[in-house]
Amino acid sequence: MVKETHTKGGYIFALLALPYLYKTFLNNYSVFYKAILLLIYTYFAYIGSLYPDIDMRGSYISKRYPIIYKYFGSRFRHRSFTHSLIFISLLAYGFNFLIKSTDSNIVFICVSCGFLVGYVSHLVLDLLTKEGIEIFYPITINFSFLPIKTNSKTEKLICKALNFIVIFLLGYRFYILL
Repeated sequence: MVKETHTKGGYIFALLALPYLYKTFLNNYSVFYKAILLLIYTYFAYIGSLYPDIDMRGSYISKRYPIIYKYFGSRFRHRSFTHSLIFISLLAYGFNFLIKSTDSNIVFICVSCGFLVGYVSHLVLDLLTKEGIEIFYPITINFSFLPIKTNSKTEKLICKALNFIVIFLLGYRFYILL
C-alpha cells in the first residue's frame, strides 16, 4: 500500500482505540491538556503507520530517517523483520520500558500508544496486499489475505473509502467527547 492509504489506516485505528486511551489515561486532565495529548497521540499514530517501511529504499519514512534506514535497509528485506510480530513485540517491550522509566508519564503513554496503534494498522493493511508480509519472521513465508496490488485502482478506491471512514469516525468521536 502507498503512504496515503497507510496514514488513513493509522488514523482509523487511532480513532478506534481512542475510547480506551481516553478512559484509561486521559480522563482526569483538563480539556486543554487533553487536546495536546490527543494531538501527540494522533501524530505518533501517523508516524507509526509509516514506520514499518523503514526497510524500503525510497519510502517516505526512510527519507526522513536515513540513519535508521541504513541500519534496517541493509540488513533486512522489505516486508520481513519490520513487518513481523517479533518487531512489534520488541517495540512494545521498548515502549513499556520507556513508560516505566518515566514513572508512567502521560506524554510517553500517548507517544507509545499512538505509535503502536499506527504500526499495527500498517501491518494489517499490508496483509491485504498481493505481496503480503512475513508476519512470522524469520519464517520466510509471505502471508496475504487479499490479492490487492499496491498502487492499483483497487487500492485507490480503498484509500477513498478509508478517507470517508476517517471523516465519519472523527465526527463521531467529537460528538461522543462533547
